[in-house]
Amino acid sequence: MNTIRLSTFVLLVCSVAWPQYHGPVGNGHDRKRWAEPPEQHNATHLSDRPDLRELKRDAEELANLSQTIPADVEAISRGLLSSNVNERLKRIEKLSKKLHDAVERSKP
Repeated sequence: MNTIRLSTFVLLVCSVAWPQYHGPVGNGHDRKRWAEPPEQHNATHLSDRPDLRELKRDAEELANLSQTIPADVEAISRGLLSSNVNERLKRIEKLSKKLHDAVERSKP
């Protein structure tokens, strides 16, 4: 008789508790923002900051290289091709991309 009462009691408790069960914890979809470590975002943001001295140097080099291009284009129109025009254009492209990426990373 006690076994039947105990079984009935366990079934009653389980039937009340089952609707409150939401699955295993930590599936990632419903995880609350407060559960994340507090300094996680700031630590990654500080390491992505660009070096300002290097950016200034790159910007100056980009400006100097781009000033030579009009003269190169004029020489090309006269039939003269400088041997390092392609190298300078590739360097301009590389510096431009690097500066663009640094600006994108520094946006809040």
